[in-house]
Amino acid sequence: MSLDRLSLRQALRAERNQLSDSEQQNAATKLLEQFKSALVSLLAPESNLALYLTNDGEISPKAICEWCWQNSINVYLPVLDGKALVFARYTRDCEWQKNSFNILEPVDPTPLKGADMDMVLMPLVGFDAQGGRLGMGGGFYDRTFENKAERTHLIGLAHDCQEVDSLPIESWDVPLSGMLTPSRYIKCL
Repeated sequence: MSLDRLSLRQALRAERNQLSDSEQQNAATKLLEQFKSALVSLLAPESNLALYLTNDGEISPKAICEWCWQNSINVYLPVLDGKALVFARYTRDCEWQKNSFNILEPVDPTPLKGADMDMVLMPLVGFDAQGGRLGMGGGFYDRTFENKAERTHLIGLAHDCQEVDSLPIESWDVPLSGMLTPSRYIKCL
């Protein structure tokens, strides 16, 4: 199936949005188990981990976030910084503000840069086993990590139904270190 990026994005978003609430919850629970099995060894107490707030049928990293809080891992959320991202500390009692897309972001007077993250759990629309990631099309993660630190693990999170055989990759697309789904971890780099 050869679809352009826009058509592929629309088809995959529609597929993940068809998942029921119970399917979403089950997927999030299994995602945590895969995370603990495949990725926890890459994190030490006080590591910096970035994740996201779920939107538009994305798989939820909420259980991973709770686990990190319980295990002294610092949790951050992406915050718009022009055409790239910085990362604001995310705690149970943080203050919130809306960005230009009307999305809530934590208020953090000293956000960190992408290079300060040990691991970034990234949302996506589609992925392939080679580390290709199809995002929403804004390029924020690609611009943020175009010169990523060697130690920063970029991990895409997705439902299994979001996998495709091969993605059309552009020169600006930043490859992922791995992909985490409810059923498996795919190491890409």
